[in-house]
Parts: sequence; structure tokens; C-alpha cells
Amino acid sequence: MQALFYERRVRSFAKLKREALRLDSDAGIRVVGSHLDRPCFAFVTRFVGTYTVLVYERKGRKAPSVGKRIFSKEFETTKKLEEFLQRLTQGGVDAYVY
Repeated sequence: MQALFYERRVRSFAKLKREALRLDSDAGIRVVGSHLDRPCFAFVTRFVGTYTVLVYERKGRKAPSVGKRIFSKEFETTKKLEEFLQRLTQGGVDAYVY
């Protein structure tokens, strides 16, 4: 996947954790991963200390697109968010901060 002009690519889990800690309410992170053996995109936002993750199916290979929503979840702590993101990115981190 290629970063858009207003996105910053993140390729390590340590950097992904750091970006999640610094996340503003007007920013987000798009994470490419796999959930229950299905390719997906996870969109992470933060508002007043609560992280919200929306997980969508990922369609296509050359130019992936967002499909239907698989689920959404809120996390009250960064530790719980990290645990979820670790499972999602087991094949390696490919994320974009916007």
C-alpha cells in the first residue's frame, strides 16, 4: 500500500505504539492487517482518552479498497489497544498516520 501525500508511514510496532500514544482527536491511524484470517484495514482514532477501532474488510490486491465493516470496538487503555493491534499485525506492521 502506498502512503498518500498527507500520511506518514509506520513500519515497526514500537513506532505504531508511539503514534497511538500521541494521537490527537483530529488524527488517526490506518493499519493494514488480518482479523480472523481475513485481510482488513483497522482505523484507530482517539477522543478524550478512549481509543476507537473500526475494522473493515480489505478488497483487492494491487489497489486495495475498503469493504464492509467487520466490527468496531472501544479501548479504555493503551495496553488493551496494543494487545489488539499485535494480533492484527502479526504478519508485520504496515500503518499510516493521518
